[in-house]
Amino acid sequence: MAISVNTPTEEIQLMRQLHGELHLEESGFFRKVTQKDSKLNKKAAESYYSNWSMKKEAELEDNQNFVDGRREQAQNMTNAFYDLVTDFYEYGDSFEENIKRHEAFLALKLNLKKGERVLDVGCGVGGPLREVVKSSGYAHVTGINNNAYQLERCSAYSQKYGLSDYTDFIKGDFTKMPIENETFDGVFSVEATVHAPRLEMVYGEIYRVLKPGGRFACYEWCTTDKYDPNNVSHRRVIHGIEEGNSISKLYSTKECLAAAKSVGFNVIEEGDVALVDSATVPWYYTLKKPEGLRGILRSPWGRFYTNSLLTFLNKFNMVPPGVLETSQLLNSAAEMLVAGGEMGVFTPMYLFVVEKPLN
Repeated sequence: MAISVNTPTEEIQLMRQLHGELHLEESGFFRKVTQKDSKLNKKAAESYYSNWSMKKEAELEDNQNFVDGRREQAQNMTNAFYDLVTDFYEYGDSFEENIKRHEAFLALKLNLKKGERVLDVGCGVGGPLREVVKSSGYAHVTGINNNAYQLERCSAYSQKYGLSDYTDFIKGDFTKMPIENETFDGVFSVEATVHAPRLEMVYGEIYRVLKPGGRFACYEWCTTDKYDPNNVSHRRVIHGIEEGNSISKLYSTKECLAAAKSVGFNVIEEGDVALVDSATVPWYYTLKKPEGLRGILRSPWGRFYTNSLLTFLNKFNMVPPGVLETSQLLNSAAEMLVAGGEMGVFTPMYLFVVEKPLN
């Protein structure tokens, strides 16, 4: 295992100042709320929130100028976002629960075999990547990510779980991948390409690095057919999801599929998996009515407890600048996700499988 494109030394130094040295057995959340050097955390917070300073106007008008501004800053905005929220995500969720949700299904859809080369676009901290390695019978999976902190955690987790021979990682922008043409047998992405300024930009790059006949399987965040852009309540919810998850603009499911076709892909299958899953337990119940001790942290009560604790500590300057604001951002995002699910205007599980033609 290796990080194929080296992270600049100064970026690694800044990352370790912001997050501390990597300790996988220790919650990064508790390190974040107790770190002594707060200047970098404040800088990351200011960098992210500056893109959402006109929130109310955007909610009411859905003004394209706001979207274009966020698209121009998408890479910096999303990098700052994950510097802020990665430790919160790991604190409030379990990898075992996350990585086994639908990742094994993606390996099946890609028809992967042992030894084939696969790319995970926007690999996060590597949960889906590790599950696909195992579910595919040990295909080799490369993850690409533009956030240095998440990549370092990817590498450490691969070592921890004995997957170093089957994984490597690239530090890079997934709309301008430092990868040669026709390198991979398959490509997948889980809830990541939504961060692209425009979907065509990342889908086009995926098409380029995929071998002819290779497949790309993706879970995309989208608005549904029920979303009405003229409905102020709908706009408020969708804008809240965008702000709380560093999304320049959510595409509809139809726009998403059209973007994949526009770069040359042939559609194998597509559909909203959330509609199937909701026949039993709606997807947003993991935020509204989670089960188990670990799930309490994601529940409305758990989010209220965490926010109350941080608010108290913040009054006495016991947490770094930006930590309380990040907690509040994620609490609001959770509420908007639940509202979007209940209204039926948003899905985090639009699945499509497309193929690059042989000729």
